[in-house]
Amino acid sequence: MKCLLVANIFPPINGGSAVVYESLCQFAPAGTMHVLAPWRHYLSGEEVAGWREHDAGVGFPIERIELLRPPAVSPGSLLHSAWLQLAVDLPLKAKVLRKTLSLIRREGIDVICVCELSSGSWLGLLLKRLLGLPYINYIHGEEITTQVPYRLFGRRRRQYLHKADAVVAVSEFTRGALIEQMGVTPERIALIVNGVDAERFHPGPKPRALLERYGLAGKRVLLTVGRLVERKGIDTTIRALPRILERCPDARYLIVGTGEYRTELEALVAAQGVEEQVIFAGRVPHDELVAHYQLCDLFVMPNRELANHDTEGFGLVFLEANACGKAVVAGRAGGVVEAVRHGETGLNVDGDDVNAVADAIAGLLLDDAGRNAMGERGLEIARQSSSAARARLFQALCERVVAGRSR
Repeated sequence: MKCLLVANIFPPINGGSAVVYESLCQFAPAGTMHVLAPWRHYLSGEEVAGWREHDAGVGFPIERIELLRPPAVSPGSLLHSAWLQLAVDLPLKAKVLRKTLSLIRREGIDVICVCELSSGSWLGLLLKRLLGLPYINYIHGEEITTQVPYRLFGRRRRQYLHKADAVVAVSEFTRGALIEQMGVTPERIALIVNGVDAERFHPGPKPRALLERYGLAGKRVLLTVGRLVERKGIDTTIRALPRILERCPDARYLIVGTGEYRTELEALVAAQGVEEQVIFAGRVPHDELVAHYQLCDLFVMPNRELANHDTEGFGLVFLEANACGKAVVAGRAGGVVEAVRHGETGLNVDGDDVNAVADAIAGLLLDDAGRNAMGERGLEIARQSSSAARARLFQALCERVVAGRSR
């Protein structure tokens, strides 16, 4: 069985979904997983930093194409939208299709895994119609719970999911949303809860180089890792920081990641008067991610559900932090309540409640014994949440789908 995984977000791009996809390939039997990914980021238009070095160092084949989806552009009118479809979208889809067909013929691909529901499923559906290849949708959650302003766009999500040969859900929350909101029948859903590679993510001393880089020697370090978007609750943490500093004057907040929300967050930092206590690290190299987890005293991301129902489907970063022996402070929204065991591996709080977030963070920073106990329990649970075991579940699903298609 050979699977082609088509992923717009793939390492060395940071992100929970990227880590999940890489793990599916890393722990698969040799020769079974092939990847098609872009070498340019569709949001920024920039070349993905370090992709050649990354691809040369992995043990599975990765094919790169410039883009898998059009650059993010907001059409100014219906006429502009139609022009974008004809001048940008269709030529790009033709390139992606030619590349994919070449890969299928060359490698003898048996099944396609589409990792981006709305912008990637057209490929799976078209290949199913042209070649009879089955396809799988890998769903994290926010791509189906988030309300969209265009009815056609919403209907296409449902159509893609109903045409897929199987749908992977990364949490019980996501599974429930697939059934209740998208009408996917339970028997077509494979629950593969996100796991963590506890060999890669592991406890360690605070790296001296990072302490010096960020000027954090002797400080209590709060850390967030993730795309800078509103649902992560980074703004709530920034609003809570003055209250935290009253109790923990040596606290510093390190934010790792990039995204469209950074400008608003920087303005909020200035408004709160905490420019000296907040550090925007931006995108960090793939091989430095673990060291950043090891640098912190407490991982924080008080995620919440937005008005359009955009929310976290699971929150792999919490497991990654736990695997590095760190306690966490998380929100109570989406599938994060499955990733974080309240009172055991961390605390779940209302991601919109500044006082609750401040109390949870300051309380754990000042309680070394309690924080360390949560970190130890988190490490124990993370080691039980094996990425290798999840990869085996995915392989079994691919084999069932291929076998079912051939009957």
